[in-house]
Amino acid sequence: MNLCFICGEYPPWPHGGIGTVTQMIGKELVRLGHRVRVIGIRERGDAAPEEEVDAGVEILRLPQPRVRRLGWLRSRYLLYQQVATWARRGEIDLLEAPDYEGWTAAWPRLPIPVVVRLHGSVSYFSCETGRQISRLIFEVERMALQKAAFHCSTSRYTAERTRQLFRLRRFEPRILYNPVDLPEKDNSTQPPGRRVVFTGSLAIKKGVIPLVRAWGEVIRVLPNAQLHIYGRDGKSPAGGSMREYLQSQLPDSVLATIVFHGHVTSEILLEALRSAAVGVFPSFAEAFGLAPMECMAQGRPTIYSLRAGPGAELITDGENGLLIDPAKEAEIARAIIQVVSDADLATRLGAAGRRRIQESFSIEPIVRQNLAFYHDCVNHYS
Repeated sequence: MNLCFICGEYPPWPHGGIGTVTQMIGKELVRLGHRVRVIGIRERGDAAPEEEVDAGVEILRLPQPRVRRLGWLRSRYLLYQQVATWARRGEIDLLEAPDYEGWTAAWPRLPIPVVVRLHGSVSYFSCETGRQISRLIFEVERMALQKAAFHCSTSRYTAERTRQLFRLRRFEPRILYNPVDLPEKDNSTQPPGRRVVFTGSLAIKKGVIPLVRAWGEVIRVLPNAQLHIYGRDGKSPAGGSMREYLQSQLPDSVLATIVFHGHVTSEILLEALRSAAVGVFPSFAEAFGLAPMECMAQGRPTIYSLRAGPGAELITDGENGLLIDPAKEAEIARAIIQVVSDADLATRLGAAGRRRIQESFSIEPIVRQNLAFYHDCVNHYS
């Protein structure tokens, strides 16, 4: 097949879950013999090359238009022009776009099917975290969802919440969970140590504030423990740096046990998870969540969020990880202390978590499910 993905955050340049998933699926599709193109808009001043090839995946980054007004609309038109040219020439069989920001909302009809994948739209995350939803973004995202020929979702929870939020009829997305690379080495039997690891952007929705506030209780019980925080700085509740906000909330004695590493490469991130006593991800909102999956794949015990709707689709509490309420700091602290203090529990959760990833979320079967879905879309569309 000849497949095209809209993605403006393809790694290694600054990216989130959409970029990571697009890269993993794209590379595996190429390995299986298919052609994959990725197209996106390059921000001004971005050092990313306009064109490159990553393990066979062809990436094209169009320059952001130099217009002051309605530049976002011009960007979408430029994307459409290029994709429409490829489609008319028969060079692509299907286009996939994320629900985030509704890139295909105003596009004329293409001669190929357009699939929208639910990674979690702007409106979805605003609703999940109780923030005001932008009316313009809501309408753009709804239009893109309504016009798409087919839909898939990274979780059942996100599919149902999206259907309710946008009041969509005849909306039955195929559930295609995010894949994750399974390392050859199983780290579940290594000594637990005292390194607690959080990975993800320093954003309110990721639960980093209650995690840091809960850390004082962890240190009181486990004075030798350290919290290592990996991820880009974000906005605090006051609008400034989240890192500076968190540091200002803590006494020096607690702050001395927390290490902020900032944005790092994927290799450093995975090494941090391999050596973690436990990975903690107390998120308030997710579409599915790659960070806890990566921790489980390393064979390390994982604490995830019960209130992040899809958390229960990944982890069975007490069996292959622990689920907590991110709004309850005492619950976060108790879960960390429980795992770090009990080597047998840590080993059991780590081994069961890795087994869960191997059985249900490893890259090969997930990508074959995606490929079967793409074939269905093309066949039904034609």
